Amino acid sequence: MGATGAVGPVAVELLRERGYTNVRAFASARSAGKTVGGLQVEEATPEALGGGDLDVCLFSVGTALSRELVPRVVEGGAVAVDKSSAFRLADGVPLVVPEVNGRRAAEHDGVVANPNCCTIPLTMVLKPLHEAAGLARVRVSTYQSRSGAGVERMEELRATPPAAAHLDMDWEFDGVDFDEEAKLRAETRKILELPELPLVSASRRSRVRATRSASTTCSWAASARTRRSRTGSSSSSRATTSARVRH
Repeated sequence: MGATGAVGPVAVELLRERGYTNVRAFASARSAGKTVGGLQVEEATPEALGGGDLDVCLFSVGTALSRELVPRVVEGGAVAVDKSSAFRLADGVPLVVPEVNGRRAAEHDGVVANPNCCTIPLTMVLKPLHEAAGLARVRVSTYQSRSGAGVERMEELRATPPAAAHLDMDWEFDGVDFDEEAKLRAETRKILELPELPLVSASRRSRVRATRSASTTCSWAASARTRRSRTGSSSSSRATTSARVRH
């Protein structure tokens, strides 16, 4: 679902690479009939998605549309893997990074949530460090590409002279945090199962079409001073790591 967006064509390509042959592509009515990765796009009506002939449905659409259509998929007997923020923090919905807490995926009741794009690599870095040394505090700054804002923003950047492409923010602001920063904090706590973890984040859009980066500083528990992490960092109470992912 969302086959013609920024993520959809890549998802279709990856499914083919991994040997999946019975794949269908869904999108909005205006995209129905187009071709993505050799698949003809079908209109994502509630009836089509809830018809009982789907096994797993990958959603990469907006939060409102996920809230509307994911329940229909589940009612039809399929498992929905949702990329939006609609269900990430809902009780009973596993929020899964396979390399971090993949076992939680089996605990689903029809919906598995996929984290924010920056939460994924962050938790992959933090989990082994926490297991080895005990996290006391995390500070992270993320620099996020235009791909996270959708195809239109990517094309807008392509057409903009480099000197005119500012680091503008397109997230909601509540007077304290951008919602992107709040998501990163809450999702990291849920995935790592550290509900009280002190985590401060700052997020910015960068002048690139794809790829994210994050600068992360961790403080360790006092008892960790004599340990060494499995990544080979020293036994000091602080370390700085950087992670970059392609989106």
